[in-house]
Amino acid sequence: MLRSLNHVALTVPDLETAQKFYASMGLTGDGVGDDLVFRCDGRDQDQVRVIEGPHKRLTWISFGATVEDLDAMQTRLEAAGVALTDPPTANGGEGIWFRDVDGDLVNIRVADSAPQTRAPVAINNPGSFSRLAQRGAPDRNIDARPRRLGHILKFSLDVHRTIDFYTSLLGMKLSDRIADLAAFLRFGGDSDHHTLAIAQSEGPGLHHMSFEMGNVDQIQFCAQRMLDAGYRDGWGFGRHIYGSNYFHYVRDPWGSLVEYFWDIDFVPGDAQWEVEVAEANEESLYQWATSPPPEDFLTNYERRARADA
Repeated sequence: MLRSLNHVALTVPDLETAQKFYASMGLTGDGVGDDLVFRCDGRDQDQVRVIEGPHKRLTWISFGATVEDLDAMQTRLEAAGVALTDPPTANGGEGIWFRDVDGDLVNIRVADSAPQTRAPVAINNPGSFSRLAQRGAPDRNIDARPRRLGHILKFSLDVHRTIDFYTSLLGMKLSDRIADLAAFLRFGGDSDHHTLAIAQSEGPGLHHMSFEMGNVDQIQFCAQRMLDAGYRDGWGFGRHIYGSNYFHYVRDPWGSLVEYFWDIDFVPGDAQWEVEVAEANEESLYQWATSPPPEDFLTNYERRARADA
């Protein structure tokens, strides 16, 4: 089964635009051949890879697994008639490569999830105080930068078919579902509520990448920094129902979203978790928020860009 989310690769029309956007987020960038690679400070793991191309698209998703799990998944994929393919680039072609039922390229390699070396933010809860004799309200110039890539939501032609692919062949588990509109999948072992989410659309594409922050303050300071830099607000501040995480979304330069989150549900591998199936309505998207979701929240701008190209 899958164990970790390594990185997401995107193709974009202009690398300089990508460099400015992800640097504004607080990610650190470097070059790998002709591509750009971005990491979260304090975490020794690539999180976003950016490749130059004619239009924006989700290029691949990379997951980590053990040697034994990788062998078992390759056997299941081949038995199901899923063809393995060559790596798309000369750099970073480890593991196995194949396309899922939506045609999205997937990479599985032997890898562990890298730990975050930056200390957690001290928070006082009733009966548990970790911040003593210190003011809780931070300075406006605090170090509000993402700590890790937590999950990705991609568009799918058929949510149910995609659920079956990732659960039956790659060992993921369904956490919750919003009718036929969206689904939330987690890893088979210890896992966040979702590491891969799926939304119904007329074609594949990226809806959002989600980055974990240190607390609510860091969500808002990072989002405000992006808005001050001229990027378009997406939606937030609020709290989701499925995953329970606090959120704020910002639009990237190509129409997809970046989510900043904190305090997501965590499900141990041996825990009993009851899947909830919600109605397909606006209220299923959030527990509360400063405003309802915008009309274009679930718009597949990647499909629109391909249609206009």
